Amino acid sequence: MHYFEFAEKDSTLYEASSSLNAGLDEILEVRKDVSDTGTSVDVSRILIRFDLTYISQSVSSGLITNPKYYLNLFDAKPTELATSQSLYAYPVSQSWTMGDGRSYDNPITTEGCSWTYRFGALDGELWSSVSASGATWFSGSGFEASHSFNHKSVDMRMDVTNIVNKWFSNNIPNNGFMVKRSGSIGNDNVNLDEGSSTRLGSFKFFSRDTHTIYTPRLEA
Repeated sequence: MHYFEFAEKDSTLYEASSSLNAGLDEILEVRKDVSDTGTSVDVSRILIRFDLTYISQSVSSGLITNPKYYLNLFDAKPTELATSQSLYAYPVSQSWTMGDGRSYDNPITTEGCSWTYRFGALDGELWSSVSASGATWFSGSGFEASHSFNHKSVDMRMDVTNIVNKWFSNNIPNNGFMVKRSGSIGNDNVNLDEGSSTRLGSFKFFSRDTHTIYTPRLEA
């Protein structure tokens, strides 16, 4: 049996604008923009949350047994992607508000999650961690999932079983998934995709606000 839960909320966080909210964008992006000189790098990360109440109850009751869980995101014409790269998912460690902004709003909408703020600029609640911005997440054994892309972009079906099981058994809050490239800003290592000056292009996936049938979903 396959059960699908559709995204409750999602958004893209853009490093280039610390307070921009993009909660109502039809596209989710994992971007990497590198300046011509290679000295400036701006990235983006995806936040996405699913209500797991029904799945949790079904596992507890025995309706769903020994489940595997997959995060499904559907390809929406990415740009300038390099070959053979991966995306990673982690459980977000703090709560956040989706907001009702769009990345092309002028002036920008600042209420709702952004690179710097969890709930919006007016509230002023910052993401708090070593990274200080771009959201916060749990890491370590069982807290990471990944999906590899080779030669072309395709729909993503990432095995996130370990992360979902962490939510169910480790008493950590379900604040959704963070989807990003490896590494972190400021870590200039060629093996860590976010921190290097290597041009890798931009992944694009349909969001919950798409007008297509390709909305993000969690598969059990």
